[in-house]
Amino acid sequence: PIHGSCLRTKCSAAFVPPMCSPELLRVACLQFAPSHGRVRENMARADALLKARKADLEGLRLLVLPEMAFTGYQWRSKEDIDAVLEDDSNSPTSDWCRRTAARLGCVVCCGFPRRKSLRRLNSMVVASPGGELVDIIDKHHLYATDKTWAEAGTGFRSLGVVPGLPLGPVGFGICMDINPREFQVPDEDYEFAKFHLEKGSRLIVFSSAWCRNHPDDSPSAFVDKTDEQVSEELLNSWLRRLYPLLGRDVYFVVADRVGEEALELLGKDTDQRSRFCGTSCVISLKDKRVLKALSASEEAVLVVDVPLKKDSVSSGVAAFLSTTGFPTGQLFK
Repeated sequence: PIHGSCLRTKCSAAFVPPMCSPELLRVACLQFAPSHGRVRENMARADALLKARKADLEGLRLLVLPEMAFTGYQWRSKEDIDAVLEDDSNSPTSDWCRRTAARLGCVVCCGFPRRKSLRRLNSMVVASPGGELVDIIDKHHLYATDKTWAEAGTGFRSLGVVPGLPLGPVGFGICMDINPREFQVPDEDYEFAKFHLEKGSRLIVFSSAWCRNHPDDSPSAFVDKTDEQVSEELLNSWLRRLYPLLGRDVYFVVADRVGEEALELLGKDTDQRSRFCGTSCVISLKDKRVLKALSASEEAVLVVDVPLKKDSVSSGVAAFLSTTGFPTGQLFK
């Protein structure tokens, strides 16, 4: 089915599910550093990263990419971003997602900026394994960087069924959605987590372009940290914001970008640069366990087999990170 205001597409050939274990849900998170404004170049980079992991993508059921994955994140105005805004008649990101979903036989979720009538929105495409558009999710809580051009979406989203995924309901979020609205609502309101608790979301798909600093921070706040410090702080921050869901049988799947962008792109008179946090991961909220994660700086495709049965978590799933020394399977406070 096509829900809401979606781009109209023709159905592709009938989807044949890939062979995979009925007890595992194979998910992948693509983490990379897109070049600002170079959409086609960034798509080619994403294709190359996926091609390098081709053998590991057999049986894949879900692929997640970061927020505004192909356009870059920082734009100084509505007029500035208009050149890369997508709509029903011209949506390179939607086309890439549908094409990639059909090729890999999996659901694909990817962030992109779009125009809907007179509104500009920070959104996420959801494409089915058959190459059809399932839904478009809009960011509900805007970060300072979004406010130069975007309007807020009307609410959070959770879908009872997403074709191609054996686990549901499936919830969605984009970066700032996990934080208090405007950073003004009390922390203990947990708007995002309580929404997904009420909806019974079992899987939460999260696209992000998480910045290490707020764009209005003073230069002294832009301090260097190790990848390990960045990842530990970020993982603990996400878990704190998901507090009402801790102990529940829910998986949190994050694709976050890496790299940096000049704050000049936001119209700031500074030579400071926004650096992004990476740490794409899959977390079991039942026991606050990171099944697997990437570092805060590497470009890679994370592939994780998520156990669908409560007793199927094993040491094979909770492996160790290959690049950071930060252990997957680690429990967080």
